[in-house]
Amino acid sequence: MRKTLMAAAGSVVALGVVVATGGPAWAAAAIQIPVASTGFFGGFLGVDAVSPSDGWAVGGNGNGMIQRFDGTRWSVFPSPDLLGGGANSWADLSGVDATSAGSAVAVGNTTAASGGAKSAVALRWNGTAWSRQALPRTAGTDTELSAVKAFSASDAWAVGQTASTSSTFRRTLAMHYDGTSWSAVPTPSAGTRTNFLTAVDGVSARDVWAVGYSLNLPYGNRIRQSQILHWDGTAWTRVAGPNNGSTFLYDVAALSATDAWAVGVGTSGAAFVVRWNGISWHAVAAPPLVNLGGVTARSATDVWVTGAAADDASKPALAHWNGTTWTVTPVTVTGGVGIPLLGAITTADATTEWAVGSQWDGTTGQSSSIAFRVVG
Repeated sequence: MRKTLMAAAGSVVALGVVVATGGPAWAAAAIQIPVASTGFFGGFLGVDAVSPSDGWAVGGNGNGMIQRFDGTRWSVFPSPDLLGGGANSWADLSGVDATSAGSAVAVGNTTAASGGAKSAVALRWNGTAWSRQALPRTAGTDTELSAVKAFSASDAWAVGQTASTSSTFRRTLAMHYDGTSWSAVPTPSAGTRTNFLTAVDGVSARDVWAVGYSLNLPYGNRIRQSQILHWDGTAWTRVAGPNNGSTFLYDVAALSATDAWAVGVGTSGAAFVVRWNGISWHAVAAPPLVNLGGVTARSATDVWVTGAAADDASKPALAHWNGTTWTVTPVTVTGGVGIPLLGAITTADATTEWAVGSQWDGTTGQSSSIAFRVVG
């Protein structure tokens, strides 16, 4: 997954920070925060902040994992058993979104012990405890949820993919929560072989974006196309998006009806950034990183992304857009063994972000969670 990309022309490297010549530097620091060890296959896949001292991160560990930040460290928080007494061989949580200290949603998947079919799961936080919610499922289908966006306790979207267990054709999937129950909502699928929605965000209940990728037949084809869908309050429609060779969009951040960002990877892991201007999505200058995995934005002049260093793809890094140029903040991981990867990122307050990911050990095949507070 980790490749290399040369720094953009017209930039200089000083003290580990890449800045466009003549542009102001962004004085930021990524501070590693203690994370509870889960002792198995860990790794954070999603994060959301309630405040600078309160928030949620979710991930793997075989039975799903929820940790809560108390202002100092991340600690494992009680959550429902997703293995079903052995009915499932694996479970993970991939996305979380909180609208207040007393309301949050997390989504993910379980894998059946018999047959290996996946089933999407959704959990709800009511301020006291996490509980599992019923999701619609048709017999003989395989469903996955990758991300969730909650506008209120009675309005949330989750996205992913679905397929018949007897078919190799995978379709986009969107589910909506109305405060009482989840329901599947029809979505277009551009690819003739695989369609996957990896992220969802929006500015209102009538303006929601979901991004991911599609893949066309024949089966030897490896060229992914960026896939972008929009919800206008009535229906999901496909919106054309640019590509960079084989393109995979991982995350999206919506600021307004005329400004949204999506990030991912292009050919050989090259950083890929596209932006919505109210009329169309278009490719914009990418930071001098590779393998962009997450994006969060406060304004058109305050955007953060996660990725890896261009000169060493095994080193995680962050980049900030100030409206004119990208600047890079290196990330140093202490402790643990293996390759660290940063994926999800969220805004905590006016000057703080949280970025989370995993540290994968290629020798044992296990991974652990890592988390950083980004200040500056």
